[in-house]
Amino acid sequence: MSIPLSTTTNLEPIAGTDGNGGGAGSSGLKMRSRTVALVVCLSLILLSGLFHGLLDGRWQPKTDLKLVGDRLQTLPTTCGQWERVSTSELDPQAQQILQCYGSIVHEYRKRSTDDRVNVAVMFGPRGPIAVHTPEVCYSSQGTEPAGTRVAETIDEDRPNDQLWRVQFRRTEAEQPHLDVWYGWSDGTQWYAAEYPRVWMTDRLYKIQVAGTPPVMGQEPPVKDFLRSFLPELDAHAFASTESL
Repeated sequence: MSIPLSTTTNLEPIAGTDGNGGGAGSSGLKMRSRTVALVVCLSLILLSGLFHGLLDGRWQPKTDLKLVGDRLQTLPTTCGQWERVSTSELDPQAQQILQCYGSIVHEYRKRSTDDRVNVAVMFGPRGPIAVHTPEVCYSSQGTEPAGTRVAETIDEDRPNDQLWRVQFRRTEAEQPHLDVWYGWSDGTQWYAAEYPRVWMTDRLYKIQVAGTPPVMGQEPPVKDFLRSFLPELDAHAFASTESL
């Protein structure tokens, strides 16, 4: 017995697949996708601007930053047994790069031992101050790090203050000839910071002190100097800015 074949065919279009109804649905979907993409892009732009504004301190109360930087010039000539023996300035190239509001470059000598250190303190915009490290500076002067940097506490009475310490040696030399300590501050305490570039402030202090490596078993001269120098620096540089 044969099964008769139908002589009619259902030619009604399936929704969303023909050139009329399907095209309208597809166009609507594309329009919604473009709208969502546009909203996302605009949101990212606004959030990026807000983030950079917070980092740059765009909405913080403005102060006379040059006047704040000038306070560095009021540091005393003597800190404990350390006395200032010379004063100089940042070289023009460094000043151009760092855009400092204020800076000092001094040499100090300890009376009882004749140890000497060179100290530079800079106050300026967060960006340039944050990225300028001795690893970059000294490596362009025929020296190289003699090891990895380590975070050091300056004084047991100031456990929150830490600076990076790294030693340098001349190219192809075996022993280090420089002991360098450095770090940053936002006006509160000193940090051996990994990423000061992203701190929520538009300005930073940076300190960098270089001396000779210590004799085996003795305290580093730089650390001894910092123990006397940092309290004086904090008292003069970190004074309240409410009146400015």
